[in-house]
Amino acid sequence: MLMHHALGAYALAMTRDLGWSRTALSGGFSLARFESGLLGPVQGWLIDKYGTRVIMRWGLVSFGLGFIAFSQISELWHFYVIFSFIAVGSSLGGFMTVTVAVVSWFDKQRARALSISQLGFSIGGLLGGSVILILITEIGWRAFSLGSGILILVLAFPLTAVMYSRPEDIGLTMDGIKPSAEESSDPSNISSADEPAFTWQEAMRTSAFWTIGLGHAFAVMVVSTLMLHLPLHLVDGQGLSEVHAAMVAAGMMACQIPGQAIAGSLGEKLGKRKLTTAAMIMHGIALLILAHFSSIAMIILFAAMNGLAWGIRGPLMQTMRAEYFGRTNFGMIMGWSSVLIMAGSFSGPMIAGRLFDVAGSYQSGFTLIALFPLVGSIFFAFSGPPKKKITVATNN
Repeated sequence: MLMHHALGAYALAMTRDLGWSRTALSGGFSLARFESGLLGPVQGWLIDKYGTRVIMRWGLVSFGLGFIAFSQISELWHFYVIFSFIAVGSSLGGFMTVTVAVVSWFDKQRARALSISQLGFSIGGLLGGSVILILITEIGWRAFSLGSGILILVLAFPLTAVMYSRPEDIGLTMDGIKPSAEESSDPSNISSADEPAFTWQEAMRTSAFWTIGLGHAFAVMVVSTLMLHLPLHLVDGQGLSEVHAAMVAAGMMACQIPGQAIAGSLGEKLGKRKLTTAAMIMHGIALLILAHFSSIAMIILFAAMNGLAWGIRGPLMQTMRAEYFGRTNFGMIMGWSSVLIMAGSFSGPMIAGRLFDVAGSYQSGFTLIALFPLVGSIFFAFSGPPKKKITVATNN
């Protein structure tokens, strides 16, 4: 909430306060995402080796310190360096680490568990799309950044105290299923015998790794672009007030919640690939609507479609990865996938910012970016499970 969903509010305030161009701001945000993507394989290895609690704790400490430093920047190079530091902390303490933990704790209920875990992101988006934009407008982006850093440092250790990497670490089983008598007497016997256990090298030799990864990257192009440029487009381009722009962003995140709520059950009934493919098409159509229509009704339609698609797609992509490759080396597999994802999160804001500076509007940039999720839907349509399935007992 304090970073991803606040990007647009920071960008709007900083362009007015510091006079930096959209390309300069997009470059800083994109560079941070580029570095986070390159960190992915290292982060995956660290999670698999040291566990989620340690990595999340130190990530949040870096995250908080970065925001405190961010409140003091005055030069463009300060922004690039400090925001990169914030992004690394956000990566270590955020989405990927939480996802690995959830995947390790759930099997049959994995899609539902991932959906619930991502509800926090959506609720944060509701606040980020409304309260944060208003707060930054009222108290200034520097004061908000300083307060964010202090809040993160205060909460970092209490929040991570409840994090455990695997249920077996504390004598429990996946999905909370009661262990057999043999498993109860010897925790090392707790296993999922039919669970795939691909190494990251084996996963990368499958077509599914690449089709899911590229599809994910093309989806993130839309998400990362809107996080930075949506408030700028609505306020400066469409003439909406900051409050009305905040309401649109909040509405988009609110529509993400029902998508997450139905993703698990609907994915089981209709098929995860089919539903994810449909969500990608919705992403593309929604961004085309935003690019070519300016009426309030069409902006609302964009927010509803994009939010619903985001909510459905997010948990299903991670569920597919876990079902295809297993949880044993999921951290490393997710880490290498993040290199592909980084390409989308890096390029989307840069394309939109550069084309705005050239053309004076977001229409061409949004139109071009909308094509990528439409192509990405094809990748998901062909993301079948790997032919080779390794089944081992997870005795560690």
